[in-house]
Amino acid sequence: MSFSSEPSPRDHPAANAFVSVAQRYCALLENPVRDRDLWLADVLTTLATIYAAAPMVRELALPTHPAPENIPAAFRLTNDEWTALYTHLKHTLGNDAIYSAQFNPLVPTPHAPSDSLREDETPLGDLADDLADIYRDLKPGLTAWNTQNDALLEDVLFQWVHYGLLHHWGRHAVNAVRALHWLVYK
Repeated sequence: MSFSSEPSPRDHPAANAFVSVAQRYCALLENPVRDRDLWLADVLTTLATIYAAAPMVRELALPTHPAPENIPAAFRLTNDEWTALYTHLKHTLGNDAIYSAQFNPLVPTPHAPSDSLREDETPLGDLADDLADIYRDLKPGLTAWNTQNDALLEDVLFQWVHYGLLHHWGRHAVNAVRALHWLVYK
């Protein structure tokens, strides 16, 4: 599918709303944290807004199959960049980074991501990992969006909504919102 015969997704209010809140989220993670409690509340609100805004982007006639990956590799985070962000977040969150996690709430007993978890152990989540992975999924698309190259938009939107929301960053966001809720409203 090509957007050439239709108005650019850049003009669509849902796409612009998503981009705006995704930029806010990335800025929160990129900038120094001055007041941790205010930062946590801001991250919670921003992340919940991203999660709510993403399905609205589906109003655009997006393909339901993977598009060829057009986002340049140079826009993606390197492992070192991700590790630096993760370390910063881990330091900021301190002892609050680890939380109790239910990987599939529709299954009555907790299931671990690996076979190493004993049946009587509670699976754990890592809020720093959640926040850094969401950033890793959003930032390349924002960088591509900012180039003003409409040829990249189909892949950017597919990655954000069909891949990211449904299969990766959306799951991290749900877990992070739950953990952040407890930190902010303790």
